[in-house]
Amino acid sequence: MAVLKRVFSDKVLWIAGAAAILTSIFISPPQLMDINWKTIASLTSMMIIIQIYDYLDFLKYYAAYLTHKAKTTRQMMLMLASIAFFGAMFLTNDVAILTLVPLYYQLSKHLKINPIFPVIIIAMAANLGSIFTPFGNTHNLFLLTHFDLGIKQFFIMSAPITIINFLAIFLLTRFFPKDKVELSALPTVELNIPSLSLTVFVTVVIFLGIFSVIPMWGSLIAAILLVIFINPHILESVDYSIVLIFMCFFIAVGNINREPSIVNHLHDFIQTRGSTYLTSIITSQFISNVPTTILVSKFSKYVHAIFLGTNIGGLGSVVASLANLLAFKQYRFFFKENPGKYLAVFGGINFTMLIIIGTIGYFLIDFGL
Repeated sequence: MAVLKRVFSDKVLWIAGAAAILTSIFISPPQLMDINWKTIASLTSMMIIIQIYDYLDFLKYYAAYLTHKAKTTRQMMLMLASIAFFGAMFLTNDVAILTLVPLYYQLSKHLKINPIFPVIIIAMAANLGSIFTPFGNTHNLFLLTHFDLGIKQFFIMSAPITIINFLAIFLLTRFFPKDKVELSALPTVELNIPSLSLTVFVTVVIFLGIFSVIPMWGSLIAAILLVIFINPHILESVDYSIVLIFMCFFIAVGNINREPSIVNHLHDFIQTRGSTYLTSIITSQFISNVPTTILVSKFSKYVHAIFLGTNIGGLGSVVASLANLLAFKQYRFFFKENPGKYLAVFGGINFTMLIIIGTIGYFLIDFGL
């Protein structure tokens, strides 16, 4: 019951559901073939495996271990940002934020800095780091399956911008002072090595399924068997709303795709790499980068432009990425002060970074697929 309550309280799911229903009524009846079932299987597998890693305290262990070694505020923020950046590549930007913002809240008791900037940097690092892998961002999984990309093709797109992103995060951490810190109150986290080793093995199986080396349904079964073996209650924590959101947007976009006047207009609007890239960034600012990816991919063949546009488009407004909203909710829950100032600072930093990295990304699209 708690699972259903959590799923159906997701406002984005309500929006996606409304889009599916309205387009089904006013544009075209829905068709089951509109749903990309490989993407759904990939998402479900990854949602399960991510929750297993979270249950095993994998990211929390390394975050506590590394930050405990920090001698200055600047070192500590570099470590937190780096953990968010690299952790998000494998455990998604959402999990990185959900793990590290509470950890930072504990650390903040030892620091003399306003928490707004650190939380924003953690969220931005998670957003930018998650670009590198197919499972860092859920819409990357969709692009992988929709365009039938291989391993080499995907990392040719993601590697250059990831290097640029890490340099940007590194430079941002230079703004923190070198005040000395002494951390002694961090909780001890123990790792279950046998369970973790088995989880890594199943992660490889899922990875092979995502890249079509083995059937994706085999990977999904492996993930389900693993979670039943480790702790079936983990299934109660899986974010099923993400899967339902994708299904609703698949239906909505499929319905739109059967209306010739809309299709012709959208095709005219995104005929080039540049227009596809800019449309992806701008649209993400208003409806988030997940639905933008599904929408634009139906009407453009320029996968590299869509990939960069929607991933970089996660910067900017607080709704550009669901991870941005999650970080804002975490800030309000733990720090309970100046939410308006948080949004103002968030907008200033994010839109500045969007302009800088977005400009670099514009020149990268000509060297991709």
